[in-house]
Amino acid sequence: MNFTDGCGKALKKLGALLDRHESDRHGQDEDYFSDPNMCVIDLNTGETILIQPSDNEGGKTKGRGYRKCRSVEQRIPHRVPPSLQMAVVLDMLVPMLSSGNKVGPLAQAAYDRIATAMVDAQQSDDWLKQNGRHVKEVKQMLEQIQNMTWTTRKGDSLLNVDFNVVENAQLDLNAIKELEALNGF
Repeated sequence: MNFTDGCGKALKKLGALLDRHESDRHGQDEDYFSDPNMCVIDLNTGETILIQPSDNEGGKTKGRGYRKCRSVEQRIPHRVPPSLQMAVVLDMLVPMLSSGNKVGPLAQAAYDRIATAMVDAQQSDDWLKQNGRHVKEVKQMLEQIQNMTWTTRKGDSLLNVDFNVVENAQLDLNAIKELEALNGF
């Protein structure tokens, strides 16, 4: 392909603009299809590419050139980062062993024991099963945290098109300038 440098970046910018306009026209819960049929011409080199729906039938696009799927709900396992989960638990648990804001010897011992257990857990296949004293309660708490990680994401955009280089395209700059003049560009 003989496109002028920067054409790819310019087309990406145009694509982002077209995506925004498409999103404004359609709701997130909408599932829709279309058949993009385009011609891309580099006015400097005359290189021309036709973008047309593929002849494939079926599949996720159901034989169409483009499909935008509706939004879906999915669970993100680490939406609450593990370090934040640990910090919240420690910050709430250990002060129960101290008086006021002062960290006493019992609270410090708890911090030390938890830190040691964290290091041991990293080197164990199933630390909770081997060492856990409150397995049921811990599993319930973890399940509760994981249930709070549901989020809605945009639906998939599926493309089923062919890119065909036009071999003998000829660029007539005079004709383009005439068209521009007629259209007021």
